[in-house]
Amino acid sequence: RGAEDVLQGSKVVDTLYGAVHDCDLVIACTARPRSYDLPVLLPDQAAELLYSTATDNNRCNNGNNQDDEPRQPPPPASVALVFGPERAGLENDDIQLAHYRVSIPANPENPSLNLASAVQILSYELRKCHINRKVNSENNNDRRCQEYGDIKQLPTIAQMEGFYETLESLLKDTGVAHKDDPRQLMQKMRHIFARAEPDKTELNLLRGAFATIQRTLDKK
Repeated sequence: RGAEDVLQGSKVVDTLYGAVHDCDLVIACTARPRSYDLPVLLPDQAAELLYSTATDNNRCNNGNNQDDEPRQPPPPASVALVFGPERAGLENDDIQLAHYRVSIPANPENPSLNLASAVQILSYELRKCHINRKVNSENNNDRRCQEYGDIKQLPTIAQMEGFYETLESLLKDTGVAHKDDPRQLMQKMRHIFARAEPDKTELNLLRGAFATIQRTLDKK
C-alpha cells in the first residue's frame, strides 16, 4: 500500500527503446560491465544527475551566452533510471540505450543485489536529493545555472540511435565497415561517443557533416 498512484500511472511498452526513446537522460543500473560499457557513476552521483536534470535541466558547460537578451529556459527534461530483470540483469542491447551506468559498491565477492534492494537504494538517494534541494533553495541558488545559455542538453535516446544509424550507413558506403556485419565496429563507435557525451548542438553538427559527405558520395 502507499504506491497505488505509481502503479496507476505506469505504462507498459513492448521494448526498452519504446520506454526511453524520448528521454534526455538515461542511467542504467548494473553491477558489472558487459562487453559494452558506459561512464560509471556512484549511486549518489547518479541520483544528483537525474534529479537536477529532471527538476531544472541544469547540466552546465563552460560556454557563455553570447546574446544580450535573456534566453527562455529549456523545457523540463525527461529522465529514466533503468533496472534489469531479477535473474539476468541488463544485457548489452539494453545498456546501449543509456548515457551512463550506475553501480552500487557492494561486496566484491557478492556484487549483485536483488532488484528490490537496488531500487530501494537508488530511490533513497533520489529522496536525499529532493530533501537537500529544498533546504539549499531556501538559502542560496549556487547549484543552478545562472544563464540558460550555459545549459548543456544531451540528445534523447532516439536522437542518438538515429545518429548511429546515419553513422553506420556512412561507414558501410565508404567501406570502413563491413556491409554484412558492422556490429563490432559500431560497438566501438558507440564507446567513443558515449565517453564524449556530445550535446544536441554537437550531434547536429556531426549529422550535418555526415550528410554532406553522404551527398558527395552519392554524386560519384
